[in-house]
Amino acid sequence: MPRRFFNLYARILFWLLINVVVLGAGFWIVLQWQFREGLQGALGGIVGDRLQTIGREIHAVLSASKRTDWDSLLKDFSQRHHIQAALITVPSRHVAGMKVETPAQVDQLLMDMHPEMSRRASHNGGANDAPPPPPPRGDFEALLFGDDFPPGRRPPHGPDDGPRFDELNSNMPVKLGTFMLPVGSPPLYYTGIRLPMLPDWNRRDGPLIFMIVTDRITGGGLFFDIKPWLWGIFGAMALSALLWLPFVGGITGSIRANMQATEQIAKGEFNVRVPENRGDELGRLSHAVNQMAVQIDGIVRGQKRFLGDIAHELCSPIARMEMSLGILEDKLTDSDAIRLADVREELRQISLLVNELLSFSKSSLGQAAKPSEDVVLLSLIDEVAGTEAIPPQHLRLNLPRDLIVRAVPDLLRRSVGNILRNARLHAPESDIEISAKRRGDRILLTIADQGPGVPDDSLPRLFDPFYRVDTSRDRQTGGTGLGLAIVKTCIDTCGGTVTARNREPHGLIIEIELPRA
Repeated sequence: MPRRFFNLYARILFWLLINVVVLGAGFWIVLQWQFREGLQGALGGIVGDRLQTIGREIHAVLSASKRTDWDSLLKDFSQRHHIQAALITVPSRHVAGMKVETPAQVDQLLMDMHPEMSRRASHNGGANDAPPPPPPRGDFEALLFGDDFPPGRRPPHGPDDGPRFDELNSNMPVKLGTFMLPVGSPPLYYTGIRLPMLPDWNRRDGPLIFMIVTDRITGGGLFFDIKPWLWGIFGAMALSALLWLPFVGGITGSIRANMQATEQIAKGEFNVRVPENRGDELGRLSHAVNQMAVQIDGIVRGQKRFLGDIAHELCSPIARMEMSLGILEDKLTDSDAIRLADVREELRQISLLVNELLSFSKSSLGQAAKPSEDVVLLSLIDEVAGTEAIPPQHLRLNLPRDLIVRAVPDLLRRSVGNILRNARLHAPESDIEISAKRRGDRILLTIADQGPGVPDDSLPRLFDPFYRVDTSRDRQTGGTGLGLAIVKTCIDTCGGTVTARNREPHGLIIEIELPRA
């Protein structure tokens, strides 16, 4: 029987999990590809919107604080989000927050994004120590606001005044300049947000950049929080499992019922029935299993009844033949009496076969209607051992006196008797060991001998009617082949099971499992 690691429902959920994992891996690959050069693509738009929100929040916090408090506020922000956050200006100059070393790629990107700083550097001959002139009005406004001014809300054009701070703090939908640049391998992600002018900050000192450095593309949840997505995935799986439960549960329940029914039919229990309350293919399968059980039950019962009827019909002529041989025995000479003895032995073998056929038929037909009773196992074993004339020196009993089984006494007595008789036939000089123990709500009875055992390929067929290990069917090596078949039929009728296995180094073990009283 193949080993089963997952049932059908678990397999369906397992494949659902694989599907989600594959989708998640594909999403991660797309995420990495989308951010390979910055905030491009749909996902970049999601993170870009988040950076816009972060920039506005930081601008509001810094605007409401003194400039001397900016450093502690940004350091606290860094520790809270496990990142490096700093306020710098272009060209790279630390203003507040963590000390961030910007690589050459980031510096170049900042200069490219703020060409007015390049013009200022060129105007001063490359020296930044002298205060440069302010950038032209149009360039500054374009860099700060882009093209997202609403109609009629453009900042004023004073001769030397920058955009008023109160206008920057209004509800005007100002779009801040942002970028994200991965540098190195493994990459560090340098993210910059250009902030509007802050109080106490002169625009001649250059544009303010809120710089965030992190080793994760999601910024530890600051840019893109993946936890809600994961919870959403597992929530979707849990919801899918609940939604599929009636459907898949009905399928697996029907398959399980058919599986259990066929297993019982394979054991010879033909009275099992499967519910036929489904209108699909599984319902048709259940109907077919029930029909098969009914037909097999009829065939097996008909076969046993046929054998019983034949055996019963043979009893009368055999009895008359034995009577006639007894009458002839007194009238024959010694030489004829020897021939008569051979005929009587043949007739005795025929009579034995007929009796075995009757026992096999009655064990499942005539005796099935008898109710089960509480049977003290030790007393029954002692009785059967005395009936079979087992020498006490060859019998070893290891049974607790309080073991009581639920069985039909006559059938259990016949089963144990056949097993002991079979052991004495094939292992006449060996000891027979009989033991029993509790196993949950069952009792396991074990009968073992020290004979030659049987070939391993014969063990599955050992309880089949008329099956004999010795194919020559010699009278000296076996009987009719019905002894163990009768044992199985009797034990099945008692609600138990019987199995056989070889013993190491040699011998045969018969195990009978019966319900406890």
